[in-house]
Amino acid sequence: MSGPKKNKQELCLSARKAAEKLRALAEELERAVVNINEEEYSIVPDTRVMTSLKAKGDTFSFKLKFKLKNPLSEKEEGESVLSTEPDVENYKDLKKRMSIDFKTIKKSCIQEHVFPNSDLVERFYLDSKAMCTYPNKGEGFYETFLKQADYLYEAFKVSDMKAMNSAIKSLVQARTECHDKYK
Repeated sequence: MSGPKKNKQELCLSARKAAEKLRALAEELERAVVNINEEEYSIVPDTRVMTSLKAKGDTFSFKLKFKLKNPLSEKEEGESVLSTEPDVENYKDLKKRMSIDFKTIKKSCIQEHVFPNSDLVERFYLDSKAMCTYPNKGEGFYETFLKQADYLYEAFKVSDMKAMNSAIKSLVQARTECHDKYK
């Protein structure tokens, strides 16, 4: 049984050409069909696109992740495709980042009584949605967890510290129950 095929495209472009490529990609996303190395792939309707922007020293990186409608790997009879996303993040790496981010959000809200950085809350929210797509990792808790993550995110958007603290406590409880059963 072979693993999922990856089709990765890395480009080195001038700033002007990169801007053109990003505009073309935006048009592809709007049409729900992306081109990767001259192969077209459909995007799952109403998909969420996760972006990652990083600046380290004099280097800047940009990454996009989203679900494809037509998988990059073909199923053999009886074989399931583990993921339809190209370059899927390792579950343990995702969980580690989420744990660190959640600890920072919790400290900020509950101990320091200040709103956390918006990028941190956004990343935790998107990571929560991504985490709940992994099979056999606690599906019975996903619905409850996602509702609490939504509640946290909405409370943050309207600057409601009391609601954020409530959501944090509910997320702690949901996480504890899930980890008790699956860890």
